[in-house]
Amino acid sequence: MYLEAIFEKASGRLPMIPKVVQELIASFQRQDTNAEDISDKVGHDQVLSARVLRMANSARFGYARRIGSLEDAVMLLGFDNLRVVVIASGVSGLSSAVPGVDMLPFWQRSFAIATTARSLAGLAGLNGQLAYTCGLLANIGELVLHVAVPEEARQIDQQVAAGSDRYQTEQERLGFDLAQVGAELARRWDLPETIQHAIRRQHELDLPDPAAPYATLCGLASLLVTAFLRGQHDEAVVTALPTAALAALEIDAAELREAIDSLAADATRHDALL
Repeated sequence: MYLEAIFEKASGRLPMIPKVVQELIASFQRQDTNAEDISDKVGHDQVLSARVLRMANSARFGYARRIGSLEDAVMLLGFDNLRVVVIASGVSGLSSAVPGVDMLPFWQRSFAIATTARSLAGLAGLNGQLAYTCGLLANIGELVLHVAVPEEARQIDQQVAAGSDRYQTEQERLGFDLAQVGAELARRWDLPETIQHAIRRQHELDLPDPAAPYATLCGLASLLVTAFLRGQHDEAVVTALPTAALAALEIDAAELREAIDSLAADATRHDALL
């Protein structure tokens, strides 16, 4: 099967990203967007506005004062945090239901990867908001596969649940994997190439590309989240990470060990939005 066939099969049923969210993701490459612009655009979408306020008041941001309006969000969150809240609110609202996918754990894991990628970005000296966005979209290709080829996707899920590697199984059965599908969806959404590359190359951790650090961040975040969800957050988790990936990002293993409990707590926190 060709990758193009997946999108032909899913034609008319693919999630569409809200225009304001698309513009905000693109703004990582621009300097001409400000918080007031975001507030004005979000204000024209009642559903998105409600989701933004719910997330802004969630435990993830933890402000003592309740945020009751977009104007409050602009003042209290600031541009960078407001941008990522709007992106997260819009992206997580893309698909209320996809046959064969339990959406709650899917988005919980996606948020966990996003949060962990942002934390790792801080250790690596990279843009945390961009890392968060890449992590949030890292597994979006899985939804496309379930829309386009539901029976094959269900069988792949069963093999993965039995212990098979997801990427290898998808390559064997389909000829491509969810990372390639997700990257193609990001391209069709006209998202920045940095995000496309992060999605596409997230599992290339043994020989990471120095030119694609956000892909390495996503891959490491995914490994950590898998461990966290299994209740593991000790020194052995850090020891098991690919040393080439840590070296490529210049993340100090000792510093990561010190932060591991905090990373696990942040990653496994449930969002009120979900």
